[in-house]
Amino acid sequence: MNINKVLEEYDRLFGNTTLTEIEVYLYQKISEAVKEQDDAATVTLLNEMIGLCRDTSQKEKALEYCEQLKELMVQMNLEGTKDYATSMQNIANAYRAFGLWDDAEEAFQIIEKLYKIYLDKSDYLWASMYNNWGLLYQEKQEYEKSVETLQKALSLIVKIPNNKIKEAITKTNLANSFFGLQTEEFLKKGYTYLTEALEVFIEDGEKDFHYGAALVAMGDYYVYSNQWKEAKNYYQKGLVEILIHTGKTEFYNRVVEKYEKVVAKINNSYIWKSSLEKSREFYEQYGKSMIHTLFPEYESRIAVGVVGEGSDCFGFDDEISKDHDYAVGFCMWIIKEDMIVIGSKLQEAYHNLLLEQKLFDSKMVHFNNRRGVFEINDFYQNNAEEYKLAELVNGEVFRDELGVFTEKRKELLKYYPEEVWRKKLANDLHEFSQYAQANYARMMVREDYVTANLCISKAIESAMDIAYVLNKEYAPYYKWKKKGLEESKDMQDIVWICEQLSVISCQKKAWENKKYNSLQINTDDKCVVLLETLARVILEKLQDRNLVKGTDVFLENYIGQVLEGEKQLVDKIVELEWKQFDRVENEGGRASCQNDFETFSIMRKSQYLTWTKELLSSYYNDLSLAEKNGWNLIMEKYARMMKSTAPEKYAKLETKLPIRSKEREIITEEIVKIQVTWMEEFSAKFPKMARNARNIHTYEDTEWNTSYETYLRGELGTYSEETFVLYGRFIANLLQEGKNLAYETMSNTAKWYGYESVEDAEKKI
Repeated sequence: MNINKVLEEYDRLFGNTTLTEIEVYLYQKISEAVKEQDDAATVTLLNEMIGLCRDTSQKEKALEYCEQLKELMVQMNLEGTKDYATSMQNIANAYRAFGLWDDAEEAFQIIEKLYKIYLDKSDYLWASMYNNWGLLYQEKQEYEKSVETLQKALSLIVKIPNNKIKEAITKTNLANSFFGLQTEEFLKKGYTYLTEALEVFIEDGEKDFHYGAALVAMGDYYVYSNQWKEAKNYYQKGLVEILIHTGKTEFYNRVVEKYEKVVAKINNSYIWKSSLEKSREFYEQYGKSMIHTLFPEYESRIAVGVVGEGSDCFGFDDEISKDHDYAVGFCMWIIKEDMIVIGSKLQEAYHNLLLEQKLFDSKMVHFNNRRGVFEINDFYQNNAEEYKLAELVNGEVFRDELGVFTEKRKELLKYYPEEVWRKKLANDLHEFSQYAQANYARMMVREDYVTANLCISKAIESAMDIAYVLNKEYAPYYKWKKKGLEESKDMQDIVWICEQLSVISCQKKAWENKKYNSLQINTDDKCVVLLETLARVILEKLQDRNLVKGTDVFLENYIGQVLEGEKQLVDKIVELEWKQFDRVENEGGRASCQNDFETFSIMRKSQYLTWTKELLSSYYNDLSLAEKNGWNLIMEKYARMMKSTAPEKYAKLETKLPIRSKEREIITEEIVKIQVTWMEEFSAKFPKMARNARNIHTYEDTEWNTSYETYLRGELGTYSEETFVLYGRFIANLLQEGKNLAYETMSNTAKWYGYESVEDAEKKI
């Protein structure tokens, strides 16, 4: 194995694909290295995998790979060597990260002894060890030991040229340890180190993974200093950086908790009585008695509250809101018949009440029209636009004995019908993809910076619209969309990224004149990185709600899944396969099986009902993409089978088929071997059922009779890389669980034909 080439590809994947796909890539390469018995490459790749699992908070996996690495190094007789010490440092970091502190301490002691034998005191590995050892003491809250150890690391690092980032990382670690000591002197020292570190990260273009941790550390400093707003801002920026680089790890969740505590502190210290609260008090103190005294017969028929247009109805008002159309008042809603009888009198009484309490202002035309008496049906007719619907269900209803107003409100609160909701979500996903993922980069290529900025603004609004749709809440008027989402914990990450996008796009004093590649993420442009991170976060939310499956972050690709709704994925796969099967052209004319959808459906569904949802979704994406591109996967499968059944004809087709790597062919044969064994076991136990299936082995192939083995090999050849990896995992899991896929599939077939089970079918055939 060319390990350097593998590592180059591994590095290239970061920022260009998902962490899941990166992990799959490493897993594949480790498997290949093991099969090739390339122990040195296996050691290197296991070290990389441990680091990845540590950074993504996958404890069980990380510790399992640690054990594999230690066992392999023992087999290779590496104990007591420099290479052993280097790998042990990686293992020690994993132990530290997942709370196995005693194991980590023991590992660091072993490393130190070996480094004394093999390393010069100026070697960077000493600094690396002290850095990580210092973090162990930090996590154990032994801050004095941590400071002492980290200062050893820093004294070595500053002597190494071109090592500013490592120096910044160490200074960040030192700052955190100084903060742990919590004296004024140490807080100042920590702040100084942290300021220097942040300057380096910013000069580097904010690209380093550790920049987020430094921002969070500065947030901690401001917490210790009781400067809550500054702490909130740094935590928020740090959360966005963590999202960009590692996603929602355990560290991310801890920072969210810090952020929420700071927000609570800010809210508690900011005493503000909203207009809604004041309006309720005004009604309770004056309005209620006015209605009771002047309209006793209608009192129980008048609904009262504050609902409608204005920030105060949403609870979003603040000091700035007072500059226009802002006051205290309430609404009264009555049915049409009552409006005819008492409408004008009730309005006059309300107007007089405002005059008596000196609350009426003739200049506030808009506000005066938002309060007072309304006929219920007229009030609810104003619902043409979404923000108007938001205004009809906001605020608060103080009383409604009659219940007519509340019933209409409840109907609106149910949100859009399912079909409309899905269409709206699909449209918002399309908008986001166009502005954020397709056109921003293109506008940069064209040096059309006005439109590029417009794309960012539109992308931000589309992302917020998606958040409202996913929460099944009507989006308010544009200026309140962000404020409304701040109340939703589940959508905080979208708000944070949108804020950072806005800040960065506004701060750019001049756009760079370099050309941007519109087809790839340009990591030099922070807006591109943030937009892709935002897309990934939105995809996670779609997946959390079981709306879509897949790992591609281009959101346009999920519109079909969103629109299809509850329709079974298996049915969709079979329908699409039948569509392609129907177009297969045979030399001898149309085959009879191409007119038998029922049998085709049963055979295919029997197979797919055994699959995982993730695997089904991935294969459905394969079929959909092939259909879109005019490629027939069923015809490809039959062409691949001809390698055994009709070699000469296959030779003419081979160059037209997608190329599969040697590594993939090796894995394919391993999968085929497992499944053929399962089929042999099934055939031996259920010979009658097996007689209705294909011959098992490739050596039994003829041009007109394809075996199970050859058919399987052809089918595996048509899968995309993602589907192939997922299928391999699926087979490995079944093998580990002691299950037989042939039995599982034939069980489904037996039930489709009316039998209770395979055993029942075997008896009755």
